Amino acid sequence: MKKKLIKATAVYLLMSVCLGCSYNTEEKNEYSSPNNSDKQIVSQEITANADVIDKNKVDYFNVRSEIENIIGDETDEYSVYLWYPKSGENTDTLVINNKSRRSASMIKVFIMSYAMELASKGQLNLDNQIVLKSSDKVGGAGVICGWSSGTEISIYDLLSYMIAESDNTATNMMIDYLGMDNINSYIKKEGYNETVLGRKMMDFDAIAAGRENYSSVSDLGKFFQKLVRNQCVNSEYDTKMIDILLQQTDKEVFPTALGDVRIAHKTGELDNLYDDGGIIYSPRGEYVLVVMNDGVGRSSAVKKCRK
Repeated sequence: MKKKLIKATAVYLLMSVCLGCSYNTEEKNEYSSPNNSDKQIVSQEITANADVIDKNKVDYFNVRSEIENIIGDETDEYSVYLWYPKSGENTDTLVINNKSRRSASMIKVFIMSYAMELASKGQLNLDNQIVLKSSDKVGGAGVICGWSSGTEISIYDLLSYMIAESDNTATNMMIDYLGMDNINSYIKKEGYNETVLGRKMMDFDAIAAGRENYSSVSDLGKFFQKLVRNQCVNSEYDTKMIDILLQQTDKEVFPTALGDVRIAHKTGELDNLYDDGGIIYSPRGEYVLVVMNDGVGRSSAVKKCRK
């Protein structure tokens, strides 16, 4: 069902923006500085294509209906965020059942973003080395816990492992280095009102005490939307973050559903949840899709993705 949900939304978008529309981003770049003799031709081409473009707008009403049909009785368990700037609708964002949910590893994108903001201000050097200690090592996702204590790892590499491999040891090292309170202050400053870093990764004592990490499809969607627009930190550091997200090794949901499409995304999983969200680079422009759930069962979601 998870795969069907992703695929139905994404395929609908890809079909909507790919069929019959010949005035694309590359052509706009080509005609960005036309000479006088070309201006009338360009105007005529835009006018001629206007009807075709209008016919290929994304109908958010149909998209919402399709998603809700797929979700069915599990409405409370799923949240969906879709941002498509070429939708042609009054709004370019569709949100279904937004609520603060356990974020799992999706919280890691906000840690990366805070580190990149500090780097952009000269307050953090991405080449600085941090020494891996035995006390840093935790289980779950990642490979760094298997490295020898005393290994020096650059901040940039820690961020890369934290996102691409969802490495929990790398994440905890970054939380210690940056400070949990500082990360949460950044999250609040940026307006991610339903997101909080409440614990380190694999901290079962914190979980037992009721401390958890939370986010929402709206906060994550806003992050990815700002990122693709180079409005998260700046062009240089937003590009670095996208490059890291493109290295995502978990391909069970978005890549499986969409095939050969570039996707800069992050996944998250815990007992009874499996999330995915990021930037999908379609042939006619990028869009943001985030799907979160809770209470559906991770193994059940993955099995359905593989059918």
